[in-house]
Amino acid sequence: MQKSPFTIAGAGIAGLAAALALGKRDAVLLEQAQAFSEVGASLQLGPNAVRALQKLGAWDAVSPITSSPPEVHMRDGKSGQLLKRLKLGAEFEQRFGAPYRVARRADLHAALLTCVEARENLHIRFNVALTSARNLEGHVAIVVSGKTESTPALIATDGVKSKIRETLFAGSQACDAGMVFHRGQSRLQLLPGIDMACVNVWLYPQGHVVQYPAGTSQQLNIVAITPKGFEPDHFFNLAAPALQEVLSSCEAPFTRWPALYVNPLSRWTEGRILLLGDAAHGTLPYLAQGAAMALEDAAALQSALSNTPHIMDALHLTQNERLSRTRKLHTASLAAGKIYHHAGIMRMARNVALRASPDNLLTQRMAWIYNG
Repeated sequence: MQKSPFTIAGAGIAGLAAALALGKRDAVLLEQAQAFSEVGASLQLGPNAVRALQKLGAWDAVSPITSSPPEVHMRDGKSGQLLKRLKLGAEFEQRFGAPYRVARRADLHAALLTCVEARENLHIRFNVALTSARNLEGHVAIVVSGKTESTPALIATDGVKSKIRETLFAGSQACDAGMVFHRGQSRLQLLPGIDMACVNVWLYPQGHVVQYPAGTSQQLNIVAITPKGFEPDHFFNLAAPALQEVLSSCEAPFTRWPALYVNPLSRWTEGRILLLGDAAHGTLPYLAQGAAMALEDAAALQSALSNTPHIMDALHLTQNERLSRTRKLHTASLAAGKIYHHAGIMRMARNVALRASPDNLLTQRMAWIYNG
């Protein structure tokens, strides 16, 4: 049996961040794909995500590929009316100790990859499949593309459909929320009354749309959320003209992603195996915290490894630090989706409440997220 270093299953954002968290420890990342390809569109990085990147030593590489939206605008998708503004400028940055940024997912991944490749102790193996993992005395036996190997610890970052999670914890298969995320991009354009440099969230009965600049490119990232069986152009046919124009501006057909989530687990560890990222706590991204949660996980792992020399203790410390927060974020994300998708009298009541509340109230309500 060949002795191998720490093993990370999955070389996405969570996997690369976990590799950086290991510091000087030797690690190998196992990636099923033959090569990296651009998956997804763009993402938002709140102050909590930026602080995690700083802790992992990756912010200097990531910062240049991000841009700073001045505000978040919440709008009614049918009337187009501006309901609430969340200002993201100097005062926001001072309050939370870090900026709010947006980036293309592929650019964030590439920046993290640059950091990983700069460390001689971290290596990526492509086109390999980890088919089983078993805890033994002092190590984990893993089967990789038909061959048995040994690793001091296995960190599973293989996503919301994690096979490792499903093997370890019965009944932990990803749940389908009955919604579809339609992702697309278009060229930045001018629309009367709409600040395209901002993150615009359009609230619509039974669905919503999010748009914001795609990092430093001159592209607009668009995510339209609809129930299953609907296409954006048909579902949002009663939307405000500006929203319809945004949706019709996509230069290519939308790519579709099912809205999957993982019911909160009571633990993420089994012996020397630890789940991180979406594999541990995949949730619906209605609070734009998917990537941030994975980066926070990695930062927590880094802290745990620095606080104890014992591998299993470090894995448990990471789990224990993160369980409560990720469960709270999952619950809050589901609740936010319900509010976004209100219809009828509930929609009207929501709009009245948002317009009547002071602008800083939304910042106060989001503070627990951004403070980390």
